Amino acid sequence: MKLNKKGFMLVEVVIVATVISTVLVFLYISINRMSDAYDTRNRYYDVDAMEAAMELNDSLDNTYESTQYYTQIPSNNRFVRFYNNSSSIDNTIEAYYVKSNLVSITQLYDSQNVDNYLKEYINYLRDKINFQSYNYLLIVELKDKNVSDLGLDNVRFYTLKVGDKYED
Repeated sequence: MKLNKKGFMLVEVVIVATVISTVLVFLYISINRMSDAYDTRNRYYDVDAMEAAMELNDSLDNTYESTQYYTQIPSNNRFVRFYNNSSSIDNTIEAYYVKSNLVSITQLYDSQNVDNYLKEYINYLRDKINFQSYNYLLIVELKDKNVSDLGLDNVRFYTLKVGDKYED
């Protein structure tokens, strides 16, 4: 008696195709997560924002006076806001000089003059930074001036940790 093996081969093909498609779906999901993490890291550790933070930190003195490039916006005693909207550069730069503690960061988060992108970045910082390690944080936000619809891809950040260990 001869056995019909065609049905058995069809079941094998369906099972193999199911396994392969399941593996491909999991691979796609993990690559998507890696890509999102890469984009976030590039947005939150931007080289241009780092350069602006170091330039601003070098130009600040202990009195927080306005510098040649940045205008101080009066603020409360928890943080100082600097703003640069020069026509000679492609980015609008906003910088926040914040005492390195959770109360000051929360007050910056709750203030009226920060946008949702900065609030998202502050949430990211809360998980990543040991606030007790430094005296101040200089948070720089770069916004692309050449884009009419400012989206998440056109806003970049960097935080410069200033001072030695925090002493109270």
